[in-house]
Amino acid sequence: MRRSGVPHTGVHQGSYESAAAGGPVEYRVLTPPGWTGGERLPLLLVLHGASSSAAALEAQLPLYERGWADGTLPPLLAACASTPTAGGFYIDQAEGGRWESLMAREFPGHLERELGADLSRLLITGGSMGGYGALKIAFSEPDRFIAVAAGEPAVFPGETADQVGPRNTLGALGELLASMRDSPAGYAGSHVVARLRGNADAIRRSDLAILVECGDEDCFSLMDGAEYLHRVLWDLDISHEYHLVRGADHVGPRMADRQAGILLFLGQALKRAEQRAAGTGGAEVPADFRAWLEAGATGHPPPVDFSSAAGPAVLRLMTEPQRRAAAAADPTLTRRFGVLPAP
Repeated sequence: MRRSGVPHTGVHQGSYESAAAGGPVEYRVLTPPGWTGGERLPLLLVLHGASSSAAALEAQLPLYERGWADGTLPPLLAACASTPTAGGFYIDQAEGGRWESLMAREFPGHLERELGADLSRLLITGGSMGGYGALKIAFSEPDRFIAVAAGEPAVFPGETADQVGPRNTLGALGELLASMRDSPAGYAGSHVVARLRGNADAIRRSDLAILVECGDEDCFSLMDGAEYLHRVLWDLDISHEYHLVRGADHVGPRMADRQAGILLFLGQALKRAEQRAAGTGGAEVPADFRAWLEAGATGHPPPVDFSSAAGPAVLRLMTEPQRRAAAAADPTLTRRFGVLPAP
């Protein structure tokens, strides 16, 4: 239940004794305007990057307030827990904290008890090292999450440690590589793409909304891993959104707009999930247009607003005979994405 004294709007700062961390964990929670604590809200887990802490979430409050004000972000609780500034990496370590377990299970459970967070409406996001942790956690248990959004995620473009070269081990990435090798799960078991491949069927069935975003001038070369992840998602026929931002670096003046885009993606994913749960939001072909097609499609068709939600449904109905005929000769039409030739 909600602890007395927790503010109803703005920023809540708290801490709790963590079994996974072996000590106290400090955290921040952003709460939307008008929230009184009586309404159970969706929970957005925010994983901070290396050399950072939960305080980074507080700095993003204006972005959340803007999303809540213009309706692009539904009311939710956004929560971030502090993990070690070096060496945590959202990995369950042989000696030390179980940082993946903390973020995946323990911390959300604490927020459910403390603030009434609705864990049936769970989203996860993070940047840099936090993007690595968010993807790894979501791909491990896709049925628990509505969406995962990773900005400039720390993903190595190689699924064995010997494929990772100096270009991709700058800064804390060298420490991440060593931590992955030394973890009980090993390098492969700690790799985002290994989690993805091992759970691909469950991810497809789950309808998990996935966003991967990175600048194409990232000073840590994280665009390499983002592109590699995008190609594997494509080859595995898993729906996702991918943004390679031209001229963007790991930090800089464009970061606020990029983070606002991530919140927009998460807000849209949450709205779609809530519409599906309510049985609303589906677009249907207008009855007069369907009747025109069934009558042989002669003469001028009834007008259709192809920019409306019904537009894609109309276009798919029109092209269905062609797609059905083509599928007899090309079985890849059963896939979302085509099978591309090697470059």
